[in-house]
Amino acid sequence: MRSNLRAGKSSRLVSSLSILGLILISIFMVIVLNSSSLVNPTLPLQNGAPNGSPGPTGVLVVHLFTNQNESDRLSNPTNSSFALGEKAMTVRDVANSSNPVLLVTDTRGGVLQDMAPGRYVLRLQDQTLNIKIPVQISVGNQTKVVVHIYGAAYPLVYSEESGILPTVGSARSNMFVELRSSTSVANASEPVLIKVRGAESGNGYLVNATVIARQPPTQGTQWLLLGTVTPIDPVNATSIFLTTWTYSDFITTGPIPLVISADA
Repeated sequence: MRSNLRAGKSSRLVSSLSILGLILISIFMVIVLNSSSLVNPTLPLQNGAPNGSPGPTGVLVVHLFTNQNESDRLSNPTNSSFALGEKAMTVRDVANSSNPVLLVTDTRGGVLQDMAPGRYVLRLQDQTLNIKIPVQISVGNQTKVVVHIYGAAYPLVYSEESGILPTVGSARSNMFVELRSSTSVANASEPVLIKVRGAESGNGYLVNATVIARQPPTQGTQWLLLGTVTPIDPVNATSIFLTTWTYSDFITTGPIPLVISADA
């Protein structure tokens, strides 16, 4: 009788230990499978490249600079250089332009992104510029693009509105302006920006315009015929400047550095 009781207790003990062992093994398997999520809780449970570019990649690094203080859009360009932060741009694959990659610079004007190898077009818009820069991404290489956006401001000495004229698709306001410049300011069909500042700080507005015709500069002045969608009201304006914009880019390639940052 006693031997039967011992055998029953032994069987129950073995069964309990077996169940406990199965539970421990299941917990251990879950921990192993999800170890990547425990190391970095921000990663998804499923495996996959965080940058969305599976396979071998290269790195695209972009830096943007401008000579205008972006904290005041009515300010004129200066001789200093400022980082163009929080600026959005797109990178399109030449072979498949339907899914562009959106990049946004940080406060220091830089951004980097892992990219699959191929030919791309970096595109961004700023002021009156529509910038398109072709870039090549190679496996294991870093492609660095540095873009400088330059503005030049010319004070208006005289302006004369010719009234709103009907044009194809919309109405257009024409105006003649006299600028202080001994060199040619802008060519016909070139977009320019007019900044009208008021008496109070930060008071004013911007007007996009297009050069319709021009005369060669003589004796330090130049006449332009501009077309604008919005008429310019010089009343109560303390200053009116016409601003033109251009840019330059510099591209370098090389091995990916061991430590990559936005300052690279």
